[in-house]
Amino acid sequence: MTRSKLYLALQAAVCIALVVLLSLSAISIYREGSARKAEHPMESVYTPGEVAGKFAPIAPLLFAGLGLLIAGLVLGAKDENADKPVTDAELNRDLVIARVAQPSEAMLTEQRAQRRLAWIGWAVFALCMVPILIYIMNPAHFPEADLEGMFFSLLRVFLPWTAVGLGALAVTSILREKSVLRQTEAAQAQLKAEKAAGIVAAPQSADMQKKTILPQAIIIVVAVILIIAGVFNGSARDVLYKAITICTECVGLG
Repeated sequence: MTRSKLYLALQAAVCIALVVLLSLSAISIYREGSARKAEHPMESVYTPGEVAGKFAPIAPLLFAGLGLLIAGLVLGAKDENADKPVTDAELNRDLVIARVAQPSEAMLTEQRAQRRLAWIGWAVFALCMVPILIYIMNPAHFPEADLEGMFFSLLRVFLPWTAVGLGALAVTSILREKSVLRQTEAAQAQLKAEKAAGIVAAPQSADMQKKTILPQAIIIVVAVILIIAGVFNGSARDVLYKAITICTECVGLG
């Protein structure tokens, strides 16, 4: 790893840590301020002392991030590939495969591996969505009297399972990309062997619609499931009520 890449990775880690810590601090300030205001209605949710107390432990990391930013500007550290065009591994693979007359066994093996990885990633993501859907479909989890508690309870269920599902998709995507690169290398080797043998591939027409059927079907199924969940937990009634009263609430015609 070059120094520029090491610097960029460190800077990215510091930025992510700052975002997480600042978000948690903001949520903590709001919750503590809301509880204090419930007991003493005349007090403010946000006070300078409260904000300073939450910000003080994060300040060193913030200054470290600013120091990294200044150092990067002075030293001219940047991504070496920033000015280069983005390469699509799957598009490059398809272009090479289109010139191959007969796919080799290595190419077919990698193709099967890519399909398995795609199914595994989406299956894990779908399983992670099941607890969220079960939670959403229970009307008892959405009390009208405690909107803040409902929101934070929903986050406690939604964020961990969504993070696991997206993590599974990210891992399988990385593995699929590596498999695509191996398939491209196998296709290039097969292409060279066919050229040496005087074999010429027939023109192939790419059918892009077949590649979009599965994502479209998944999106439609998820949308239908979420609509059904919204009907069960009473959200459809709330949306209808808001749609009816939106003018009087926002414009004040009533």
